[in-house]
Amino acid sequence: MLSLRYAAAATLAAAVAVSGCRTLGNVLESAFRERPPSPLERLTTASDARIDSAGRLVGSFVGEGTSRAVHLISSDTALIAELVRRYSPRRAADPWEALGRAGTIRIPIRSGKEPVERGPLILSARVGSPEGRTGVEAAALIARAGRCGSRPERGAQAEIVVEPSRWSSGPELRGPVVGSLTVSGTPGGFIGRDELPPPPDSLADALVGRTRRAMDSTLAVRHRSVKAVRVPGGELELNTLADVDVADIVAYRVDEERIRYAVSLRERRLAGPDTLMAAGVMAWDEAGLWEQTIFRPTYLRLRRGRIEPYESGRAVFWRRLAAISDFGFDRDNLWMEQVDVRDGAVLWGIVQPSDNVVVAAAEMEGPCR
Repeated sequence: MLSLRYAAAATLAAAVAVSGCRTLGNVLESAFRERPPSPLERLTTASDARIDSAGRLVGSFVGEGTSRAVHLISSDTALIAELVRRYSPRRAADPWEALGRAGTIRIPIRSGKEPVERGPLILSARVGSPEGRTGVEAAALIARAGRCGSRPERGAQAEIVVEPSRWSSGPELRGPVVGSLTVSGTPGGFIGRDELPPPPDSLADALVGRTRRAMDSTLAVRHRSVKAVRVPGGELELNTLADVDVADIVAYRVDEERIRYAVSLRERRLAGPDTLMAAGVMAWDEAGLWEQTIFRPTYLRLRRGRIEPYESGRAVFWRRLAAISDFGFDRDNLWMEQVDVRDGAVLWGIVQPSDNVVVAAAEMEGPCR
């Protein structure tokens, strides 16, 4: 009888152990399961660019390539003030007064053998583009004042002009880029990025439909009093330069094996006497199992051909979506423009979608630019 009790106890203990292992396994699986990061509200001119203790200029920059060179831009006022204070020809105590008076100041870039006081040192520079990662060399560093009269810091820019390095034989650098200045020394060569094909029409339609439904659901909660409906018979353009009734769709790499699709949707809605534009940016996998909001959707008002703010919504939308190569990882960043309809300010920005982190952003147009 006693042995039967021991056997029963042992069976119960084994069952509990198995159940506990299963529970622990479920907890671990849940802990390590990838989850969409929190949505962004808007791009800001945040930057990690800085001058380190050895006088080296390092950090990330947003930019664009032309037929002649790549232009990397920062709107970080702390960085610009430090560059002018330390390295302008007159060593101004008030950097903004000096920059406002001059308008443009060329900052010398020193080699490693020159004294720190001669200028910042740029050891290694590289850019990530739709083509891949390419080593570049800095050719010029320029500080520019904004155009707001007594406030030269508003709209100010630091611009680094870089050219393909002699160690790199990569493609001609045109279009959107992210720039990285590091302390690693000699820049690396070209590491190509295979272009991802656009989604077929059926998948593009599905991506737009998913984005539309998700955005409308979010906006219905935020604007409970707004009864908005799609414009009957409205046609949506894909990947054009239009601002309204258009969807930008781009494929990007999450890692070596996975591909997702970013969708920037700007679509007309009717809400009583108002014509609105719903705008947002989302990401999906092909099957629709992954749903990620990159920029939380917002309403804007369309009036007499103009896009205006609407009620308490954010007065921004996003366009010119592109996928560009990241550094150090086999994944892509997303490059885009953000337009603020209040003053026409345009920011170029780069987002790492894995964490919804703004890598770099700079103001390119606006009342002070």
